Amino acid sequence: NDPPYRDEQRAWYDTLRDFLPAIIGLKPTVRLFARDFVWCSLDPDDPSDVRRFKNILRRASQTWKVEVREEENPFLARVIIAGEWRGKPKEARKLLEALCDRWPKGRRVKFLITCGGFVEFDWPEYIFKEDIGDNKNPNGEAVNALVDEAERCVNLVLGGGLRDRLSEVTDYITLGEDSYKERISPTKNYLRQPHIELVFLVNLRSGKIYWTGKSYPTTSQQNGLVRIADLRTHFFDLDIGKVMVLGCHDLTIFNPRSKTARGWRKRVNEEFKELARRERPIYVLHHPHTTVKVRTWLNAWSNLRKMLPSVEAYAGAGRFHEPDRDPSEYDELDDVLKYTKRGSTIDLIVKPG
Repeated sequence: NDPPYRDEQRAWYDTLRDFLPAIIGLKPTVRLFARDFVWCSLDPDDPSDVRRFKNILRRASQTWKVEVREEENPFLARVIIAGEWRGKPKEARKLLEALCDRWPKGRRVKFLITCGGFVEFDWPEYIFKEDIGDNKNPNGEAVNALVDEAERCVNLVLGGGLRDRLSEVTDYITLGEDSYKERISPTKNYLRQPHIELVFLVNLRSGKIYWTGKSYPTTSQQNGLVRIADLRTHFFDLDIGKVMVLGCHDLTIFNPRSKTARGWRKRVNEEFKELARRERPIYVLHHPHTTVKVRTWLNAWSNLRKMLPSVEAYAGAGRFHEPDRDPSEYDELDDVLKYTKRGSTIDLIVKPG
């Protein structure tokens, strides 16, 4: 507070920094958070540090173009990110605000769904591997602590009036939320350190929050993922009927090839299918991290329809981007969208601007 007008002075300087680029034809000012990085550790004479800083600026100034594809009487809208995505809470909030701005007038849906890992949260420092125990059947208190940490991130993303804005166009939103990890990949996630992949379902009118998470990890991540052992968490009784919410790899339970599963996988596979038959869900909401090939989920969806005739509509919302695959190997986006849903949707296709 010395001088006493310090805050006003800084606010005025910030205003000038915002106006000046527009006046003289520069790109908008980019603000970097002081605690995000030890900025003084970068050497302006080191080309590798200069490249690193440019990449930081590029991510901080990332803009997105939103293409809206809508069908008649949509039951659901899904966010399809066709590009890199890190899941930072600020960027997730910024993107959701942009989607509200681009939302087709007069359209309202029951659900707005996002991809797996749409938001990332930091693993709490007070939770150690020993607290988790067996990650396939983890300690319930540790899981609840992780869910509480992730839920705070959900409230951060949807706070400040965004929840109210979203409630004008949809009844519910799902947020795929992972603890931070260096790599997100559908088949090549070799992480062994503890991590968790959750999905939150938020009633935007009442504010009530439901949650579940991945119960059927890939074989390459099964020694690190904190598995959600309670399969009942995947089923919710809502005002519109029974809804089944699946994490990324959970859908493969319904792939005919999963019959060859052994050990604990076989038990989970059989229990999940039996539970789904009893629950008789009407809607299925899937949250893959990425989907660039039609056949990735095609057989699972086909078999799910046969096993669960109660299902009236379903959809998945994976990113149309895989860092480990050449884009020339991707299937056409139109085909991927067509074969990962049943029912009319609004597809919000997000591309780097």
